[in-house]
Amino acid sequence: MAKTLIISVGGSLSPLQYSINQHRPENIVFFASIDTEPQITEILRQIDLRNVKNFEKIITASAENIGECLKSITLKLPEIIKRWQLSPEEIIVDYTGGTKSMSAALVLGTIEYTHCFSYIGGEKRNKEGVGTVIDGQEKILILNNPWDQLALEEKKKRSTLFNLGRYLLASEEAQEAARKVSSPERSLFNIFKDLSEAYYKWDMFDYNGAAHSLHRARYGLEIFCSHPDVHAHFLSLLTQVKENEKFLNSIRNIEEENMEMLNSLLLDILANARRRAKKENRYDDAIIRLYRALELRAQMELKKYGLEASDIKTELLPEKIRDEISSKYFNERNGRVEVPLYACYKIIKAIEEDKGEKAIGHRFFDNYEQLISPIIDFRNKCIVVHGREKIDEEKFSRAWQNLLKFLEVDEASLPEFPQLKF
Repeated sequence: MAKTLIISVGGSLSPLQYSINQHRPENIVFFASIDTEPQITEILRQIDLRNVKNFEKIITASAENIGECLKSITLKLPEIIKRWQLSPEEIIVDYTGGTKSMSAALVLGTIEYTHCFSYIGGEKRNKEGVGTVIDGQEKILILNNPWDQLALEEKKKRSTLFNLGRYLLASEEAQEAARKVSSPERSLFNIFKDLSEAYYKWDMFDYNGAAHSLHRARYGLEIFCSHPDVHAHFLSLLTQVKENEKFLNSIRNIEEENMEMLNSLLLDILANARRRAKKENRYDDAIIRLYRALELRAQMELKKYGLEASDIKTELLPEKIRDEISSKYFNERNGRVEVPLYACYKIIKAIEEDKGEKAIGHRFFDNYEQLISPIIDFRNKCIVVHGREKIDEEKFSRAWQNLLKFLEVDEASLPEFPQLKF
């Protein structure tokens, strides 16, 4: 039984009475014209009101003008639904009565608020079978949720948003679609919402939030994929989500700062830079992330020697650079020695020299002009950092290839977000 019936009022009382008796609602909203408003009083006299707790009227000034009809509905109906705290499952709309303009306006004005429409038909009509249904011959027709018919197109739209990297908007729109459609379509849109929310949070470096949302999405997908006729795309999607969840779990406890976590973080920063460039053409944001990856790699190397870039213990430094680092990078405000990117690699190189090794510290300076300088220069000169230079695709691509080569990272090892094909 629907909790609320929204019904259009025409010149005949019989269809109204039949609809109300069949649906037995707790609340009724009558949509009438000025001419048919008196019918409401009459119908209330004829029906059993024991189930009816509330009723409201929406009156249109013009029964023939669809714009006026729709205006009347949209001005008053949202407030009624909010006041009665109704969900789409609790509303049924009967558009049988009234003019064609009133019926059309009622459908248009309520399609955002309900899953169910009804119409009073019948096999026997007057005027040789083409007029109104003869009293006593009414038959109620419950119509499928129109949003279910539109679901395929809605899925395509939200998939496009997701694949373009508009994860937050895709999540919000999937949530709205889930509110409108019926089961089982609703479960699929809820999975879509959780997926979009997870990858949005991941894209914003909210690893814990992303892990929780991705866990929900994976659980929903597993249930969905248990059906025997599920499309192969969903099975492939589930596999990728599981791989992503495994990677995410390796990085979510960012406070621990073990080498496995830091290596995952490095790969994720690079993947994030790639998305900024490839999906959004935001090359300035992308180049800043490349700079951060270069800096993080140095900080990871320092950790191997018990050093923190934000608080260098100078007694652990090679003697030949100890005084220089201590004096040049001492922060009087917090009493710490804090070293930037260039100094990090300088310390690493000095340690390697003491050990008789040639590794990443030497590579940094040996390839500085060819590999590293473009990344640092592009970052420093871009508008959002220190300069006025626009970063374009060519500059990003050059910096990208240089950095992957320097870090010895295979691009295929970077975490990849899925492409949806709903």
